[in-house]
Parts: sequence; C-alpha cells; structure tokens
Amino acid sequence: MATRSDDTTASKPPAVIDVDVVGDRVLATVDRGDVSIVVGGPAGTSGEELKELLGDVPEKIEFVAELFNGGDR
Repeated sequence: MATRSDDTTASKPPAVIDVDVVGDRVLATVDRGDVSIVVGGPAGTSGEELKELLGDVPEKIEFVAELFNGGDR
C-alpha cells in the first residue's frame, strides 16, 4: 500500500511554479511536496478544466505505486 510521508500535504493546494505557452500548447509545472508534475494541453484551457481533468491523479499515482510494491487491485 502506498503511504504518504506527510499527510498534511494532502490538504495543501499545489503551488504552480511555471506556466509557458509554446505555439498552441500550454505547459504548467506544478509542485506539491516532493512531487512535481508537468502538464501540457491546448492553449486556452482553463484552470477549472485542468482541475476537473486531473482530479483523480493522486488516486492513479497511489494505484501505480501499489502495483510496483506488489499490491493487487
């Protein structure tokens, strides 16, 4: 089972480090604790759209971590 080293990070909002628009794409780098993620999408994608699309990312990361740790789902 995947565990968190600090459960208080779950309640903290992610900090956006950098946003770049390259041609018709937008790249956003997001940091939360020890994890950094770069997200790319069409330019003009709203923050709300990204939030909706990425809402289940924490659960997916935990799922993959459990697979690597020998867990079965």
